[in-house]
Amino acid sequence: MAVAFSRGETVRPLPAAIRRFHWLTVLLLAAMFALAWSFDWLGASDLGAALVDWHRSIGIALFALVLLRLLWRATHRIDPVPGGAPRWERALAALVQGGLYLGLLVMPVLGWTASALSGDTIRLFGFALPDVLPMDEDLSDRLFALHGTLAWLLLGLVALHVAGALRHHFVKRDGLLNRMRIG
Repeated sequence: MAVAFSRGETVRPLPAAIRRFHWLTVLLLAAMFALAWSFDWLGASDLGAALVDWHRSIGIALFALVLLRLLWRATHRIDPVPGGAPRWERALAALVQGGLYLGLLVMPVLGWTASALSGDTIRLFGFALPDVLPMDEDLSDRLFALHGTLAWLLLGLVALHVAGALRHHFVKRDGLLNRMRIG
């Protein structure tokens, strides 16, 4: 179902596949942040260690999902956003979306590399992965610090993305949010 846009154009929902990729990414990213805050709070307990394993597993799954999402976007046409937005708004949206994709690719790589360098056994949904990097605690600590800093940056980009979507829905009332609706 198309929704009328502010200049007489219509906004059609994006293809179901891209909407599913989007909302699954949202769910996995929310789980990643919840797990990270939980194991930071729990510390070196058995439960904390289990949550770290889940965080790593979901991070690897999220990385794979983002790669699939980018492959899908590279091989399928998506209706462009209807015109009318000022250039700065389109540039900001592209910058935020690009930053989100970059963050969703870089964060798992940093986390995995830092974990591998720490000497910890990395488990993917309970299965131990082979050690492929030599232990380097100093580099591991620096990469974990960068991973944490970039997590806050990624969260800021998510907030900007959500703010933009809500601005379209409540301020501009242009129906653009309907492109990503569930259903």
